[in-house]
Amino acid sequence: MAHDSEAPRDSRSFDTSDYDREGSTWLFERMGKIPLVVQGPMGSLLQSQVGAGDIPPAYWNIADPEEVARFHWLYRAAGADIVITNTFQASEPALARDEVAASVARVNRQAVWCAKRAGAPCVLGSVGPCGLTWLVEDSSDYRRAKDVYRTQAYELLAAGVHGILLETFTSIRDLQPALAGALEVADGQPVLVSFSVDEAGNLLGDGLNIEAACMYAAAQGTAAVGVNCCSIPAATAAVPRMVRAVKLPVMVRPHTGFPRAGEDGSLAWSENPRQFAAACAQWCADGATLVGSCCGAGPQTTGALAGFVERTFRL
Repeated sequence: MAHDSEAPRDSRSFDTSDYDREGSTWLFERMGKIPLVVQGPMGSLLQSQVGAGDIPPAYWNIADPEEVARFHWLYRAAGADIVITNTFQASEPALARDEVAASVARVNRQAVWCAKRAGAPCVLGSVGPCGLTWLVEDSSDYRRAKDVYRTQAYELLAAGVHGILLETFTSIRDLQPALAGALEVADGQPVLVSFSVDEAGNLLGDGLNIEAACMYAAAQGTAAVGVNCCSIPAATAAVPRMVRAVKLPVMVRPHTGFPRAGEDGSLAWSENPRQFAAACAQWCADGATLVGSCCGAGPQTTGALAGFVERTFRL
């Protein structure tokens, strides 16, 4: 399927007057002060459905928005304070790669509609690496990548998210245009950054240690830093290092391991909610204030995390 073409816009043409400030105010007032529970993944949950292993998660926003909204509601019912849109791979290059014909605006705005139906006090717009590469900052390749991220971030914010979550970034080179583009249209809404690291706490793409990565993100004006899509031990080891490196709220959202493919084409992960709850005790003790899970987890894990947070910090 051919993807709808969208002409790049100058940053001055982005109207921020309709941004939803209520949820961002809620987040700023609490983030870094008390542990907040972040919903689990959407992509792996959707791909685990029967026959859906090869369906791009972003396509569900158009094909079956009610099902996407139902999963968000399950996370919220399990205790998630923060909901994350199903838009990790919903930039223009990602949609074209996955042969999703709908426009960036339609896919992302529909995803926000799905997420906001859960009724959470805060909704973050997920933005993942778009796949474009660049070598020189003042180049057409860099400007193209920045425009891609800026456009997706704007569509999410204009549709009502309360902040942008740049997640699963594995190198500063990939992050740089994403962060620049998102901040250009944020207009005060928070932009959070989450890295994917190995067992030694180094970024998977460029090998930079997590301290330096967080310091770079903090220097650009991010509202929080974190790790996601790594193992529980890697995430647990990274938390105190991030807390020492920057004076920002720290987020932690590890995965459950690698999936296995079923005969029906679905993917299956091994979920262990108790393991996450036990790890959460250490994360919070070490200073993390945004806790959640990544690929392979689901509402049960969110419920286990929320139960620990409720018993320990809110009763």
